[in-house]
Amino acid sequence: MDESGTHGGSHAFVLGGVAIHERDARRLHRLLDSAVQRYITNPALNAEEFELHVSEMKNAKKPKQKSSKPQKVSNWAFISRTDRLALLEEAYEIIRDFQPSNPSLPMALFGVAVDRNFRSGLLPAAREAFAYEVLLNKFDVMLKRNRADNGGDDLGLVIHDRRVVAERDIQSWTREWRRAAGTVGQIRNLADVPLFADSKATRLIQVADLVSYAIWRHYSPDPPKNDYMEFLWDGFDKKLDQMCGMVHYTPSYGSGTCTCRSCSDRLTAEALKHI
Repeated sequence: MDESGTHGGSHAFVLGGVAIHERDARRLHRLLDSAVQRYITNPALNAEEFELHVSEMKNAKKPKQKSSKPQKVSNWAFISRTDRLALLEEAYEIIRDFQPSNPSLPMALFGVAVDRNFRSGLLPAAREAFAYEVLLNKFDVMLKRNRADNGGDDLGLVIHDRRVVAERDIQSWTREWRRAAGTVGQIRNLADVPLFADSKATRLIQVADLVSYAIWRHYSPDPPKNDYMEFLWDGFDKKLDQMCGMVHYTPSYGSGTCTCRSCSDRLTAEALKHI
């Protein structure tokens, strides 16, 4: 898991995640490593030193030549912007096209976008807690469904990008949701509370960053020229071809004016229930 939109003035708070079976995790890691390595012309550099972090890749700047102050320089500054953008698109293609070793346990994406005008009276911490509860419950439901469909007793483990100011809160919220149902439901299929790791150490969290960025940018008031969500829509968790892994919370949903694929699917599902 990873988040986007925590800065002041953001149009939405977003959580993005990728669920992948442990048997497939290393293969996805290698595919992304190979893609990164192809864009590194210096043989002395290692792909693992280049983190797939969208904002850094899009905005990497070379150090100022005339500066007496220490400068924090991104490795991506030495790769051309054209190549960085091409690599980003290739990374999204790898996510879109990834095939699991067991077709009955496909990789699944998850996302929650909470518009800043949704329940505008909520404090930021309450808005974030709501988003975490929704996403963790969606993952929990997928695990329960997989056990019912495929047998076995697999549990899920959540690994989140380091977020020092919120880690204790997130773990505390999850403990409560495991004890008793919150506003969404009780979490029963996680092996433990979310664990936290540095995204530089694992491509899986970097995939979560790619997902959360794409969602955040897709719902921006300024529509992106390159909408990476077009690579991702079909990868969100589904039940009977109905997308349930991505949800957009916005006042526009209630009025029926939000036409994004997530809101459209939810409206269709609600209409079918009434029928």
